[in-house]
Amino acid sequence: MRKRYVVAATVAAVAVATACSDSPTELAKQRTRAPSAPSANNVAGAAFTSVNETVDGTGHCANGNPNNNCNIYDGKQYVWLDGGPAAAFLGGDGDYFFAVLSPSGQANPNDAATVPDGGSGSPTNLSDDFDAYTNRTFSVSGNSVSYSGTHDFDSGKIRLMPYSNTLNPGGVYILAVCSLADGYPVASSKCKYDAFKVNVEGGGTEAAAPTILKDANGAYDNTYAWTIQKAVDKTLVKQVGGSATFNYTVTVTHDGGTVSNVAVSGTIQVFNPNASAITGADVTDQLSDGTTCTVTGGANVTLASGANNFAYSCSLSALPSGSLDNTATVTWPAQTLTEGALAAGSDNFMVAGITFTANVIDETISVTDTYAGTLGTVSVGDANPSTFTYSRTIAIPASSCVSYGNTATFTTNDTGATGSASQTVTVCGPARTGALTIGFWKGPNGNSLIQNYCMGSPSLATYLSSLGSGSGPFANAAGKTCSQLVTYVNGIINGASATNMNTMLKAQMLATALDVYFSSAGYSTTAYGSGKNQVKPPSSFLPNGGIGTFTMDLTAICPMVDNTTTGTATCQGGTPSTNGFASGALPSAAMTINSILNFAATTPSPFNGSTSNSIWYAGDRTKEEILKNVFDQINNQDAFAP
Repeated sequence: MRKRYVVAATVAAVAVATACSDSPTELAKQRTRAPSAPSANNVAGAAFTSVNETVDGTGHCANGNPNNNCNIYDGKQYVWLDGGPAAAFLGGDGDYFFAVLSPSGQANPNDAATVPDGGSGSPTNLSDDFDAYTNRTFSVSGNSVSYSGTHDFDSGKIRLMPYSNTLNPGGVYILAVCSLADGYPVASSKCKYDAFKVNVEGGGTEAAAPTILKDANGAYDNTYAWTIQKAVDKTLVKQVGGSATFNYTVTVTHDGGTVSNVAVSGTIQVFNPNASAITGADVTDQLSDGTTCTVTGGANVTLASGANNFAYSCSLSALPSGSLDNTATVTWPAQTLTEGALAAGSDNFMVAGITFTANVIDETISVTDTYAGTLGTVSVGDANPSTFTYSRTIAIPASSCVSYGNTATFTTNDTGATGSASQTVTVCGPARTGALTIGFWKGPNGNSLIQNYCMGSPSLATYLSSLGSGSGPFANAAGKTCSQLVTYVNGIINGASATNMNTMLKAQMLATALDVYFSSAGYSTTAYGSGKNQVKPPSSFLPNGGIGTFTMDLTAICPMVDNTTTGTATCQGGTPSTNGFASGALPSAAMTINSILNFAATTPSPFNGSTSNSIWYAGDRTKEEILKNVFDQINNQDAFAP
């Protein structure tokens, strides 16, 4: 639901109760009505008046509800201002003053002078002839009204007397109740107005003309649109064991708002001071830009005795660029009432300089996340954009990759509009290729495989010597028997030394080549020599899946810490921190193991072509170590897929 609303104020909300006829001695000052139409900008809220039957007795209200909205009274000395519910007051808690005015005095409810004898005050302010506004000031707090002036005060009600008589032939008065929130003097827009009548003693010879009042509340919708983005410091982690922490940032932004439903609305009050109804009246309303407003029930109406209220509204295509006024008009034809003849005529009332209040829509959002839960709320006026941050720690799988997605969503407070942004992160463990270390190949099981199953087609000797188009580091394996190959393999692996990067690289490369040969599906149904099994064993050591076709991510190379005694190594810190492609050690960011073996065996680069004194990269130890780590990583099943 919406957080803030424009409250439409009604002129009829201020009602007054009076009770005795004016005596000739009370007509101490005669006044003439100003010819110009009154103008005001009314504020929201209301005030109430009533008779005080406990003090004055009953029977003083001639028309209306004597408790809160009496319209015609038999004497002015019985008018009491009743606070009513505190929430209904002009602006809630605060200080206010009241003044009784002649019709047309709404434009200036302030005191002109304080003249106790009623000698020379404002021509339209009927109260300031007797006391200053400070003596008519009261306070509202919660459900109570407090007053400390000289007017009668009883049970939260204030008597309006003393005030002078109106010269209006119908005995019509205007009550103003004004807020002092912005100090004194007040603008007419800080007041509410209501008309009431006091019957003139002895009656009259002609009917009295009706009086019109109004308020005008400008309002518009200002709807905010929001967007959301979600970022994360990284989206992929490749690591051996442990966990990875991802840091997310959710950003929400709003626009400047879209204005719509610009309108002016309120209530027009036409006060008929006669006991008889006036027929055939028309009530119209128009803005100063020419816009004709819709008055509900305003055509050819019968104006009952007392206050007659009409709702009206005006629609605009946009907010006005300058000041905008609003004028209500009532017209009536000539007719004869019980009170006498009523001449045809009209009355109007203008509200000048309408203020437009924004009805703010979707000014607040709540932000949630499928992982982090509730992130918080953001409102217009907060930082724009606003951000939320949180972290998520994810365990690295033992092998392969697992992806985790999560979505941040905002929901607006009024219309329930939503928006979402997602991020997916992936954590990868090394691939389980089934490769074996140099420790396996120099041990009894590795030697047994070479001894008993080296004579496939092609034979192990042929495969090793063919790497690098026959000029690679194992070219001298050509023509060797299975027993000779066992000795050949053991010699290279046992000759590996951490102090000689070339011998270590050659040993790791040979172990990788053996992994590829004994796992390649192409050799699984080939005869391995006289009297041997037709199916390549043993599945308990190597998979029959072809390790050579595995594609390795060469941007994620581990610095391998070797153990030449056992032939095993570990990825330092569990993190592949070397980019073999960017360093220039390898020609591509991702290559199959078969391609890596052939690249490493290629002459003249990176291999020097000598089987007895093998050197890679012309002795560049950094690149030699990177290539060694590639094979070491493969052999220890720490290689990552792209």
